[in-house]
Amino acid sequence: MKILYLHQYFNTPDMPGSTRSFELAKRLVENGHQVFMITTKRDSYQKKRNGWTLEKGIYAIWIPVLYSNNMGFLRRILSFILFSFRAARVSLQLNNDVVFATSTPLTIAIPAIIYSKIKHCPMVFEVRDLWPEIPIAVGALKSVFLIKFAPILEKLAYNNSKRDIALSKGMQKSIVKTGYSVN
Repeated sequence: MKILYLHQYFNTPDMPGSTRSFELAKRLVENGHQVFMITTKRDSYQKKRNGWTLEKGIYAIWIPVLYSNNMGFLRRILSFILFSFRAARVSLQLNNDVVFATSTPLTIAIPAIIYSKIKHCPMVFEVRDLWPEIPIAVGALKSVFLIKFAPILEKLAYNNSKRDIALSKGMQKSIVKTGYSVN
């Protein structure tokens, strides 16, 4: 099976941060699947990576989009949106059997939905963070527009996915409370 895997913050073992997506993709490759990872070339750790690379059998596509936790809120949101549309454009050049999108950010659902609809293939949405629930609750999301828009994007993600995956029982309960099933 050919799998399009969308993860804005994909890391290999030589990079700081979580390697969950790397490990999952590596195991998919070991089981005979082809995995095409679309991610960001966002900071100095990805400097040596440009365009396409092969990471333990994973075809990684590094899209240059700056991101840093030091960025202001608006710049981070713009970075999420820019990656979403660049990832959609790049992904449409590929032909895969399924699209797998892992959050955060929630905007990762945008290229996944676009790909799924245009290429007529199922979408799987993995929830790693309760977006927008947590950012709203802790006051990180203050814009009235974004507070109203984020739940719409959340619903679009769940409504357009064939399967939703929650990384914890707490996340699963929260998703079910919003009216969606986690399967």
